[in-house]
Amino acid sequence: MKLTGTGIRQGSRGPRGSWSRTPRVLGSSAAVFAFWLIISASLAPPDLALGVALSLLLGWWSARFLWAGDAPALSPRQLLALARYLLAFSGQIFLAALHVARVVVDPRLPIEPCLVVCRTRLRREISRIAFAHSVSLTPGTLTVDMHGGEFLVHCLDEASAAQLLSGELEARVARVFEPGERS
Repeated sequence: MKLTGTGIRQGSRGPRGSWSRTPRVLGSSAAVFAFWLIISASLAPPDLALGVALSLLLGWWSARFLWAGDAPALSPRQLLALARYLLAFSGQIFLAALHVARVVVDPRLPIEPCLVVCRTRLRREISRIAFAHSVSLTPGTLTVDMHGGEFLVHCLDEASAAQLLSGELEARVARVFEPGERS
């Protein structure tokens, strides 16, 4: 009997072996555990044990299902842009939350909901998804639908729509996820 096909290297656990996934599991687990430490604000042993267990489980899950193929790679320039984006985006979320709170507590309730079509030049799917999620995370706006580079966004008022249509958020997302964009 003659066997054909590709061989599996010694020490591997199959074509999609767990050995190659281990760094991704550990990296994801470390990120989740850091987040756990921040939100739990506790160093009590039971809390730490629960955090480690959940972090390892989520790290395994993300390596197995979320990034089953090649993990997304970001260059050092993109990582720096991501850090700047997260910092600036956090500030924008805070300002938008203040705006929404002001609108809601105003006795006249100056809400003028509208649907806005926002067209972007983002080419990569990951860029468009990051943009859609960033819009939805910003108070006063919600991505309702997306087709290619066109997004249907519900805005609480004209100020929220104007902020979205300014293109600032799109430019920040492009600097992180679009190759060749300048920071």
